[in-house]
Amino acid sequence: MKEDILISVIIPVYQTEKYLWRCVESVLQQSYKNLEILLIDDGSTDKSPAICDNLALLDQRVKVVHQANGGISRARNTGLGKAKGEYLAFLDSDDFLQEHFIKYLLFLCLKNKADIAACKLYTGSGSEFKGVSMKGETYVFEKKQALLSRKIKSGVVGKLYKRELFKDLTFPVSDHFNYEDEALTYKLLYRSSKVVLSAKPLYYYFQNTESTTRKENHYKTEDFYEVLQNRIQFFSDKDKELLEYSWEYFCLNLMLFYISCKKDKKNTNDKERILKLYEKAYLKTIFNKRTSFADKLMFTCFYLAPDASSAFANKVAFPLKRKIGELL
Repeated sequence: MKEDILISVIIPVYQTEKYLWRCVESVLQQSYKNLEILLIDDGSTDKSPAICDNLALLDQRVKVVHQANGGISRARNTGLGKAKGEYLAFLDSDDFLQEHFIKYLLFLCLKNKADIAACKLYTGSGSEFKGVSMKGETYVFEKKQALLSRKIKSGVVGKLYKRELFKDLTFPVSDHFNYEDEALTYKLLYRSSKVVLSAKPLYYYFQNTESTTRKENHYKTEDFYEVLQNRIQFFSDKDKELLEYSWEYFCLNLMLFYISCKKDKKNTNDKERILKLYEKAYLKTIFNKRTSFADKLMFTCFYLAPDASSAFANKVAFPLKRKIGELL
């Protein structure tokens, strides 16, 4: 593959001195070399700023921006403003990449004339991909299929994007906002022509308990509601099926959110408010033509008995699903 296409990799950095070198080294060692690596130091007070500067001295592809702490959305937006690549990738500074991540996803974009290519995320607490199987199917979706498929996850990491998709789009910035990926991904998918998904686990999602994005967060219902309500509003005048799916997606996520709240005894969310929101979403979803009978049955069971459904999910269904996943 010719390396005439510049790829920008945007890495927000905050208090990750233990993992930053490994993260950036995984980008520097990519088999595809025509890269621009943007390290956005978001007001770190540990050794991260010095590590960023040292990495820039070692490789001219590394560019560093130091800024006051403003959160991951603001850091990513800074990266978007600086990026010059035809394609973009986002990487969290405690994660790392398999050596062919860029090359393979770019190949998928070019081969399929796609605007987005995504891979599976491998979740673990190791330091390398040794022992991780690189096998996996490849799926090609038209824009609408991508939005309707639950295979395409809402996180922005683990994907390669055409930079033009981000024209006039930025990550929402707030002092309380927790769903910036969810707020942007559906808009990017809607702007795309095709999306390619590989089941190969080329992105290592590192389980760092100290990370601001990985530690237990008791997200507020208002944030959650705002994002999914905005999605419904976005599709209200665009496509009936996507609008119906947005209500179904809202219903599903409210149900899962409530189940999660019931599992976590420290969670302070207003569970009654979640159920009121769920009732509205359920009444919209139950009459949808696109929602399957099985999903309608599941939603109805939760609607009639939310606490019993949550207890079953937390004690039986979720652990069983996780156990089966470990055996596969």
